[in-house]
Amino acid sequence: MAKSKKPVSKKKAKKAVKKAAKKAPKKTVKKVAKKAAKTAAKKAVRSMPATGKRFLIIYHAPIEAMEQTANVSPDQQAEGMAMWMAWAKKCGERLADLGAPLMNGKRLSSMGSLTPSTKEVSGYSLLDAADWNEVLDLMEDHPHISGWHPEATIEIHETMLLPGM
Repeated sequence: MAKSKKPVSKKKAKKAVKKAAKKAPKKTVKKVAKKAAKTAAKKAVRSMPATGKRFLIIYHAPIEAMEQTANVSPDQQAEGMAMWMAWAKKCGERLADLGAPLMNGKRLSSMGSLTPSTKEVSGYSLLDAADWNEVLDLMEDHPHISGWHPEATIEIHETMLLPGM
């Protein structure tokens, strides 16, 4: 028969949390980012809209920008995520998939060779919109190109419906 443990007092719990926070490694930010990516990946992508179009938003950033992001404080990380959540709220139902950060891209050739990607793709999102004007309105003040890195760019592609699919 297993022994029951005594409940931990609130004071002891707070003390333990503070102690753990002080000892938290710099990799905490990376862990938070990975957890956010896993959560986003688990989110089901809505089916194609009955009317309107779907657009693939591809985020580009140099490797040094991604490394810079990995070394920010938890407060800076939260501030950045708040900007992304505000953008997601602005898009509302038109945001089919917030997407996730991407890393370690590989390029596969027709000959079967696998080499590192040189495209500096750092993430993606999916937007549903009536047309390009609506997409561009939604992309206004986007956090990826808000000044966090001067070489950060966004690429937008309209997806095509496949007949019979």
